[in-house]
Amino acid sequence: MSFFKIPCPKCNKSLKVSIDLAGKSRACPYCRATVRIPDAEPMEAAETASGFPNINLGEKPAAAKPAAAATPPSLPNVSTAPVAAAAAAPAGKKRHVKAKRPQKSWFSAGNGEAASSDVSLVISGLIGAVATVIWLGLMYPLRQFQFGQLFWDRGPVPFPTTLLMFWALAILFLKWLNLKKQKDAMLLDVLPVEISNEITIDSLDRFIMNINELPGASSDTFLVNRVVRGIEHFRVRKSAAETVTMMESQSAIDANNVAGSYTILKVFIWSLPILGFIGTVMGVSAAVASLATSLSGGGNMDAMKAALQDVFGGLGTAFDTTLLALIMSMLVKLPASALQKSEEDLISNVDEYCNENLLRRLNDGREGGAERGVGGASSGGDVAIFRAAVEQALGTQHAEMERWLKKLDAIGTSLTSQVSKGWDEVNGRIEQQQQQHVAMLQKQTLDQQAVLQAQLDQMANAAEKIQGTLANLADQAASMNTNVSGTFAQSQNTMQEHLAGLDRGLSSLSGVLEKLGDQQVVVQQVETRRSGWFGGGSKKASRNGRR
Repeated sequence: MSFFKIPCPKCNKSLKVSIDLAGKSRACPYCRATVRIPDAEPMEAAETASGFPNINLGEKPAAAKPAAAATPPSLPNVSTAPVAAAAAAPAGKKRHVKAKRPQKSWFSAGNGEAASSDVSLVISGLIGAVATVIWLGLMYPLRQFQFGQLFWDRGPVPFPTTLLMFWALAILFLKWLNLKKQKDAMLLDVLPVEISNEITIDSLDRFIMNINELPGASSDTFLVNRVVRGIEHFRVRKSAAETVTMMESQSAIDANNVAGSYTILKVFIWSLPILGFIGTVMGVSAAVASLATSLSGGGNMDAMKAALQDVFGGLGTAFDTTLLALIMSMLVKLPASALQKSEEDLISNVDEYCNENLLRRLNDGREGGAERGVGGASSGGDVAIFRAAVEQALGTQHAEMERWLKKLDAIGTSLTSQVSKGWDEVNGRIEQQQQQHVAMLQKQTLDQQAVLQAQLDQMANAAEKIQGTLANLADQAASMNTNVSGTFAQSQNTMQEHLAGLDRGLSSLSGVLEKLGDQQVVVQQVETRRSGWFGGGSKKASRNGRR
């Protein structure tokens, strides 16, 4: 990757940009003004480019560029603040200039001594909690709709899942702000060639002074931190080879820092579907328990149908929690993956910047290194040795990166298998619980059927008894009817006989009366005899008027 310089049209500061940004717009890290990057490298910058040959970084080696003059011509509209700072510094100063302490951003979670991709969990948690309250408040008037019911009428599980989602989104937002700051710092000319074409022990103080004059927001970025650590190590060890090795280690540290900053996000992404599945299990358990309560009450079939309808409705409600959690997990996973890819690309860009602008310009005065950039082609052997050393060091770095990638792949595979195993165990437990509930329901149904069959048998026996009683009553009624008919006929015959006898008696009486009518009957009245004092009377009695 090649770099070229352009001036900021507003603050006139020199910016060093990558050729990959040609034709794009970026914000100036000094004045925040929008800078339009040219589509091609300016001719002035091409003429004053460094004369160091390219180093093979795994690609085809490029042709060596011609050596630049010892004092390159000044670029138009380019700030000469580093040169002025270098002139102001006393030549015989014994005390080395130290880099300023990095200024920590308000959302950063680092210790302030080194660049970090971590963000504050407290600040992101507060932002997520506020966003959760606002979201639930917006969903409260929509409870009569299906979308609002997903958050308010699905039990307690949607509340923690919503909090986790907004917490994760807040972390992603703060990491995006940090990434934006890191990308803005990539435009800084951290090691300007106006100070020196080569980075030697004598020129380190001037480069540190230039770094201290950079904007404060860029002091805790990966680029500035990497360059400062490389310069400080070169000042102490005075060896370019050891500095290259140290830069490899720092690159691995930065890459691990970026990967480790997504650990809590991975935990949130894993926790969201687990919480949703817990809500589903709770809903299923409550629905089955309500069905068991309805069946144990011994209700009729209509009540059982109503209970089953409630159970199926409850199951649909329970699975909504898993649906909501899975959607939230996707909303967090997709931007997290994109942001992680951008941060990994940023680390790669920092590596390329350091290789092109720091490692290539290091000169420790050994093996003819002091003549680089001055002797030009006469130092080809030393340049080849230096190139071979750098390529060997970078090869070690690539091997280390590949080893870490393999470790990350193994960790991802293990995590995936563990999550899959956990899901299988949970599914097995739920299936076992469902089978137990189904067996209990079948047993209760069979018991109810046995009770109903016994009741039906009792009712059939009672019906048979009632039918027999009714048959006996019918027989008795028929017998009584027959007896009454016979008695009535006998009474009728007897009455006819009596009436016939009475008719004959009346006829005889009529004949007697006729006979008596022809005869005279004298009726003599007989005086009744009085009784004595003691009831005694005459012993003579009269009968029919005769004595």
